[in-house]
Amino acid sequence: MSWVEVGFIAFDTETTGVDTALDRIVSAAAVVYRDGAEVSSQEWLIKVDVDIPAAASAVHGITNEVSQSQGQDQFAALESIREFLVASKLPVVCFNSSFDRGILDANLERVGLEPLVGVIDICPYVIDKQMDKYVKGKAQRRLQPTVARYGLEISEDDWHGALADSRITGLLLLAQAQRYPHLFTSEVGEFAQAVGVWREEQDASFKAWLATQPPLPPVP
Repeated sequence: MSWVEVGFIAFDTETTGVDTALDRIVSAAAVVYRDGAEVSSQEWLIKVDVDIPAAASAVHGITNEVSQSQGQDQFAALESIREFLVASKLPVVCFNSSFDRGILDANLERVGLEPLVGVIDICPYVIDKQMDKYVKGKAQRRLQPTVARYGLEISEDDWHGALADSRITGLLLLAQAQRYPHLFTSEVGEFAQAVGVWREEQDASFKAWLATQPPLPPVP
């Protein structure tokens, strides 16, 4: 039995922005998969200590009013998220995990909690880039077009909700396990290390490509 069948947690965050060091998690969701099916889920809406920019609210639909009136205390919510992920002893699957893991660890440390030491993360985004290197078209590596290439669908109204994005991320990993079964025969820690190497190689390749591009014209 592979580690995918044993179980994993699909996890997603919605945030105040894209700076992992400074921005806040506004909502999060975790969906537990075992034997290729969802068995449970949990959501968190957080009362953050900063204003939520209008641009961020336009993406995930959570306004300052909603956060402040309906959100859980920030420390309690982050502590609950950490406990849920750590206590499960399951690998955590995030689409672009370097962002979700980075912003979660930064938020945990900001309120005085330990980061997710020892929690294995797996990134379907990196797996897709490694196995299908030549996807054409602008923004085709984002979650929505990526899951579509694996034959998966989600309601247009559900995109950018943490629970829906977690759920579809879990289904994406299961689809990748079916498409590339040879990748998932190793032990989960070994596989996570391989995905980490792929991420470093992909980041280095992107930086090398950027270096070949002409500089942007000066702003008048």
